[in-house]
Amino acid sequence: MVLSRAGGRYVGGVSYQVVRASPAEVLAALGDMRELPQMLPRTKSARLVDVTRRGARVELTQGTRLVETTYTVTLRRVGASELRFRLDPSRPHGIRDVWGYVRARPIGSGATLVTVAVALDVGPGLTRALFEDRIQAVILSTPRHIRDYLEPRALARTEASGSPRGM
Repeated sequence: MVLSRAGGRYVGGVSYQVVRASPAEVLAALGDMRELPQMLPRTKSARLVDVTRRGARVELTQGTRLVETTYTVTLRRVGASELRFRLDPSRPHGIRDVWGYVRARPIGSGATLVTVAVALDVGPGLTRALFEDRIQAVILSTPRHIRDYLEPRALARTEASGSPRGM
């Protein structure tokens, strides 16, 4: 997806993955700053800045050895199954804008459908010109990364507790 909005050029889209974990496990892990970098592709660090009535502000550093950026998003829980995020423009940011959501909905037998929607504007310049397509592919791989990190841990916890879990 490429979207022009308010003078910006956004890339991203919507992707999804079935994860053998409960929605509560998925959303709890996404709120854990120790686990978050493992679930978001190309994320080097996640640091909780503060928590206000508007939500939790989290500083993310993402990139590769060639390109890296740091920015802060406000995370806000919406209902029992959704986590919305939006760039906090009041803090230093190496991207122009980002917003989206992660939704975790039960689909039965201990499985969850994880849906991720992201719209990212990296801003003008070389990063956009050289890496925009790659950045979009990384964004769309997020649900798979969540599954690859979280599913083995959720299954291990289930096995350790002696509870059977369907597939």
